[in-house]
Amino acid sequence: MNYDIDRVVNEAELLDKMKKYRLLIFLVISATYLVSYFHRAAPAVVGPEIMKEFSLAPSALGFIGSMYFWAYAATALPAGLLADSWGSRKTIAVFVFLAGIGGFVFSLATTVASMAWGRFIIGFGVGVVYVAAMRILADWYKPDELATYSGVLLAVGNIGALISTTPLVLLMGGIGWRNSFSLVAVLTIAASAIAYKVIRDKPNEMGFPSWQDMAGSETREANKKTTLCEAIKVVFGNRKFYLLGLLLFSFYGTFMGVGSLWAGPYLQNIYGISKQVSGNILMMFPLGMVFGCPLSGYVSDKILKSRKKVLLWGCILHTLCYIPLLFLTDSLSIVFLYVLFFGYGFSGGSFVSCFVGAQEIYEPRFAGTAVGALNIFLFSGGAFYQYVMGAVINSFVPLAPGVYPLAAYQTAFAIPACGLLIGIIAFIFFKENRAR
Repeated sequence: MNYDIDRVVNEAELLDKMKKYRLLIFLVISATYLVSYFHRAAPAVVGPEIMKEFSLAPSALGFIGSMYFWAYAATALPAGLLADSWGSRKTIAVFVFLAGIGGFVFSLATTVASMAWGRFIIGFGVGVVYVAAMRILADWYKPDELATYSGVLLAVGNIGALISTTPLVLLMGGIGWRNSFSLVAVLTIAASAIAYKVIRDKPNEMGFPSWQDMAGSETREANKKTTLCEAIKVVFGNRKFYLLGLLLFSFYGTFMGVGSLWAGPYLQNIYGISKQVSGNILMMFPLGMVFGCPLSGYVSDKILKSRKKVLLWGCILHTLCYIPLLFLTDSLSIVFLYVLFFGYGFSGGSFVSCFVGAQEIYEPRFAGTAVGALNIFLFSGGAFYQYVMGAVINSFVPLAPGVYPLAAYQTAFAIPACGLLIGIIAFIFFKENRAR
């Protein structure tokens, strides 16, 4: 009996240590993701400065901004495969280091081509972070914790987006945009070194039990080796994956197109407000996501226990935010703009459930590949909407250098609104499976 008591106490202590260490890993991953999100959202603030310095047309700025997303999309599937085979620790450390190099390329760029290459390298580097993080969460956390913690991770990431608004404006005012991005590049490289030092791919590397070990039934399935061809065949051979992907192409793509790029020029062109005020309004977008992401994850895990319901209704609410942008484009009060962009981010936070939804379509051993493949749709959408909206704005005659008329932004906002409606209609036919 005493032996049994001692064994239970030892197991409890071991689990307590495991939970503390996985929290440390989560904090380190969160730091790398915060840097990733800063890079992603920064063009909305720095974009007008770049347009002015290089005398860029909107289509050129859209091209530069979209390179991050094309690179991110290109990295998505390899990131999942690397996380499943090479390991998330090495994947995050090496690629985030590469993103830091891209940050220096961007900050020192003197041509449109070199700026585009800098953004491409950044996107290629940070494109692995969330995919690899989801692989780690799948090994360190229980299935009914995944959406909650992925939501918290996205909320932390959006703190990085918050930093890329008013704080970045203030930093740029003090040391200039080039020195600001050089500083961020240094922090990015530091984050990669810390990630390599702290992260461990699986609990058993630290002598801890995993949730699969405690559950018992799925241990062999989760640890079974997966080949490249098998993973690709299984993930891309499921119809439900494409319905989910089509929704996310527009859902994520539109708020990257608007919130992370064209909202800044829109506010300054149409309302004639300063960079400071524009940055304050833009800050509401990631602030809304800071609250929306973890709340959506919790609702998905604990209340509705459904990924589809959270995604569908969140996307519908997000689409409604385009009504004032389309029909009251130049007549919104400053207070309403604050509320609108907060609601835009809060409703957008519901997209967090898509990653766990993608994992649940397949066996646990395909978790990294499934999330990576889904990211192809997300970031292709981001690249598509940033570039196409820029091309549409560029098709209008400017009122002054870098200043475009009301009709240009109304037409540009109609594109993501239509894309969201198409995605919602397609996703209605998605049937989720929570059996696993």
